[in-house]
Amino acid sequence: MVSSDHLGPGEEGQIMVTVTTEGKKGPVTKTVQIRSNDPGKPLVILKLKANVLDPFHKGVHEAKEIFRTPCSRCHVEKGLGKSGAFLYQADCLLCHRRGKSAVSISEMKRLTREELEEIIKYGKPDTMMPGFSFEIGGPLTERQINSLVRYIKGR
Repeated sequence: MVSSDHLGPGEEGQIMVTVTTEGKKGPVTKTVQIRSNDPGKPLVILKLKANVLDPFHKGVHEAKEIFRTPCSRCHVEKGLGKSGAFLYQADCLLCHRRGKSAVSISEMKRLTREELEEIIKYGKPDTMMPGFSFEIGGPLTERQINSLVRYIKGR
Protein backbone atom coordinates (compact mmCIF):
# COMPACT_ATOMS: atom_id res chain seq x y z
CA MET A 1 0.00 0.00 0.00
CA VAL A 2 1.38 3.41 -0.97
CA SER A 3 0.68 6.56 1.06
CA SER A 4 -0.19 8.45 -2.14
CA ASP A 5 -0.77 7.42 -5.74
CA HIS A 6 0.86 10.61 -7.02
CA LEU A 7 4.10 12.12 -5.80
CA GLY A 8 5.58 15.25 -7.21
CA PRO A 9 9.30 15.63 -7.96
CA GLY A 10 11.27 15.47 -4.70
CA GLU A 11 8.26 14.41 -2.63
CA GLU A 12 8.43 11.43 -0.32
CA GLY A 13 5.89 8.78 0.51
CA GLN A 14 5.63 5.52 2.36
CA ILE A 15 5.18 2.03 1.04
CA MET A 16 3.63 -0.49 3.42
CA VAL A 17 4.53 -4.09 2.61
CA THR A 18 3.14 -7.22 4.23
CA VAL A 19 5.15 -10.41 3.92
CA THR A 20 3.59 -13.75 4.76
CA THR A 21 6.18 -15.76 6.65
CA GLU A 22 4.17 -18.91 7.27
CA GLY A 23 6.29 -21.96 6.54
CA LYS A 24 9.46 -19.86 6.29
CA LYS A 25 12.33 -19.44 8.72
CA GLY A 26 15.79 -17.98 8.63
CA PRO A 27 16.96 -15.41 6.07
CA VAL A 28 14.25 -14.38 3.60
CA THR A 29 14.54 -11.90 0.72
CA LYS A 30 11.51 -10.40 -1.01
CA THR A 31 11.35 -7.87 -3.84
CA VAL A 32 8.95 -4.98 -4.34
CA GLN A 33 8.56 -3.42 -7.79
CA ILE A 34 7.69 0.27 -8.01
CA ARG A 35 6.57 1.62 -11.37
CA SER A 36 7.09 5.28 -12.08
CA ASN A 37 6.41 7.78 -14.85
CA ASP A 38 10.04 8.91 -14.56
CA PRO A 39 11.53 8.15 -18.01
CA GLY A 40 14.98 7.71 -16.45
CA LYS A 41 13.78 5.15 -13.89
CA PRO A 42 10.44 3.67 -14.93
CA LEU A 43 10.97 0.71 -12.59
CA VAL A 44 12.62 0.63 -9.18
CA ILE A 45 13.13 -2.68 -7.43
CA LEU A 46 13.52 -2.76 -3.67
CA LYS A 47 14.92 -5.79 -1.89
CA LEU A 48 13.57 -6.48 1.57
CA LYS A 49 15.66 -8.74 3.77
CA ALA A 50 14.39 -10.29 6.98
CA ASN A 51 15.34 -13.01 9.39
CA VAL A 52 12.19 -14.99 10.16
CA LEU A 53 12.15 -16.51 13.62
CA ASP A 54 10.51 -19.88 13.97
CA PRO A 55 7.84 -19.55 16.70
CA PHE A 56 8.61 -23.01 18.13
CA HIS A 57 12.35 -22.50 18.44
CA LYS A 58 12.74 -18.87 19.45
CA GLY A 59 12.96 -19.60 23.18
CA VAL A 60 15.68 -21.38 25.07
CA HIS A 61 14.63 -24.92 25.87
CA GLU A 62 16.14 -27.80 27.76
CA ALA A 63 17.44 -30.39 25.27
CA LYS A 64 15.10 -33.14 26.53
CA GLU A 65 12.14 -30.87 25.72
CA ILE A 66 12.09 -32.30 22.18
CA PHE A 67 10.71 -35.58 23.55
CA ARG A 68 7.55 -33.79 24.75
CA THR A 69 4.62 -32.37 22.78
CA PRO A 70 4.55 -30.25 20.61
CA CYS A 71 8.26 -30.80 19.89
CA SER A 72 7.94 -34.59 19.68
CA ARG A 73 5.69 -34.32 16.62
CA CYS A 74 8.69 -33.29 14.52
CA HIS A 75 11.64 -34.65 16.50
CA VAL A 76 10.36 -38.11 17.50
CA GLU A 77 7.03 -39.26 16.09
CA LYS A 78 7.95 -39.22 12.40
CA GLY A 79 10.76 -41.67 13.07
CA LEU A 80 8.90 -44.16 15.24
CA GLY A 81 9.73 -47.70 14.14
CA LYS A 82 12.23 -46.50 11.52
CA SER A 83 15.95 -47.07 11.29
CA GLY A 84 19.00 -45.98 9.30
CA ALA A 85 18.43 -43.47 6.51
CA PHE A 86 14.67 -43.43 7.05
CA LEU A 87 15.09 -42.55 10.74
CA TYR A 88 17.70 -39.90 9.94
CA GLN A 89 15.45 -38.31 7.29
CA ALA A 90 12.40 -38.41 9.58
CA ASP A 91 13.83 -37.10 12.85
CA CYS A 92 17.47 -36.01 12.58
CA LEU A 93 17.58 -33.95 9.40
CA LEU A 94 15.43 -31.19 10.91
CA CYS A 95 18.32 -30.07 13.12
CA HIS A 96 21.31 -31.50 11.28
CA ARG A 97 20.64 -30.07 7.82
CA ARG A 98 23.46 -27.87 6.50
CA GLY A 99 23.07 -24.33 7.78
CA LYS A 100 21.17 -25.30 10.91
CA SER A 101 22.47 -24.86 14.44
CA ALA A 102 23.34 -28.55 14.92
CA VAL A 103 26.39 -30.10 13.28
CA SER A 104 26.00 -31.39 9.73
CA ILE A 105 26.26 -35.03 8.69
CA SER A 106 29.69 -34.35 7.16
CA GLU A 107 30.94 -33.13 10.55
CA MET A 108 29.39 -36.15 12.28
CA LYS A 109 31.19 -38.49 9.85
CA ARG A 110 34.53 -37.23 11.18
CA LEU A 111 33.75 -38.62 14.64
CA THR A 112 34.73 -42.17 15.52
CA ARG A 113 31.91 -44.71 15.68
CA GLU A 114 32.29 -44.78 19.46
CA GLU A 115 32.08 -40.96 19.78
CA LEU A 116 29.05 -40.81 17.51
CA GLU A 117 27.27 -43.61 19.36
CA GLU A 118 28.01 -41.95 22.72
CA ILE A 119 26.57 -38.60 21.57
CA ILE A 120 23.43 -40.16 20.08
CA LYS A 121 22.87 -42.25 23.22
CA TYR A 122 23.68 -39.73 25.95
CA GLY A 123 23.63 -36.34 24.25
CA LYS A 124 26.26 -33.63 24.11
CA PRO A 125 26.68 -31.39 27.18
CA ASP A 126 26.12 -27.64 26.75
CA THR A 127 24.26 -28.10 23.45
CA MET A 128 20.66 -28.75 22.40
CA MET A 129 21.57 -32.39 21.59
CA PRO A 130 19.83 -34.65 24.13
CA GLY A 131 20.52 -38.31 24.66
CA PHE A 132 18.17 -40.37 22.49
CA SER A 133 18.77 -43.73 24.19
CA PHE A 134 15.67 -45.44 25.55
CA GLU A 135 17.66 -46.36 28.68
CA ILE A 136 17.85 -42.67 29.71
CA GLY A 137 14.35 -41.65 28.65
CA GLY A 138 14.86 -41.11 24.94
CA PRO A 139 12.86 -42.75 22.14
CA LEU A 140 15.55 -44.88 20.42
CA THR A 141 16.47 -48.51 20.92
CA GLU A 142 20.04 -49.79 20.77
CA ARG A 143 19.27 -51.22 17.30
CA GLN A 144 18.03 -47.84 16.02
CA ILE A 145 21.08 -46.03 17.43
CA ASN A 146 23.41 -48.55 15.75
CA SER A 147 21.51 -48.08 12.47
CA LEU A 148 22.03 -44.30 12.68
CA VAL A 149 25.74 -44.72 13.34
CA ARG A 150 26.06 -47.07 10.33
CA TYR A 151 24.08 -44.67 8.12
CA ILE A 152 26.06 -41.57 9.14
CA LYS A 153 29.46 -43.27 8.84
CA GLY A 154 28.48 -44.78 5.47
CA ARG A 155 27.51 -41.45 3.87
